Amino acid sequence: MIAKLAKTCTLRISPDKLNFILCDKLANGGVSMWCELEQENFFNEFQMEGVSAENNEIYLELTSENLSRALKTAQNARALKIKLTNKHFPCLTVSVELLSMSSSSRIVTHDIPIKVIPRKLWKDLQEPVVPDPDVDLIFSSASQERYLDVHESQEERNFMV
Repeated sequence: MIAKLAKTCTLRISPDKLNFILCDKLANGGVSMWCELEQENFFNEFQMEGVSAENNEIYLELTSENLSRALKTAQNARALKIKLTNKHFPCLTVSVELLSMSSSSRIVTHDIPIKVIPRKLWKDLQEPVVPDPDVDLIFSSASQERYLDVHESQEERNFMV
């Protein structure tokens, strides 16, 4: 989905979270987005080491489509390993262990070129302050909705948004 919004994105890696950040200039009609993923929901093992104890983060700029393509191969993977490497240029190496029909496995590796974002630019990539929402929407599962019988009167319609 990120690949459809912007050509490049920022990946912020911290000890407990991964953030995907889009910060196009809104004045130019760009898109801004902050997506936060808890690492424990995606990885059994997660190790990272930032610049220092007080700046225990890593900021990377990468092409969204390259990451999307690499992760699509991991949909039916036995294992997925993502490493920050330097193979003549800095890159994010995505190694996917796939099962084959003969119950042996094969490893597919993708090297995604990245730019390491210097610490002096991190302040421009902080989580935005978002006001509390005016409306909360909670959706039930589709199986429960089958049994709902919705009747609407003229009075109710006047107050619906």
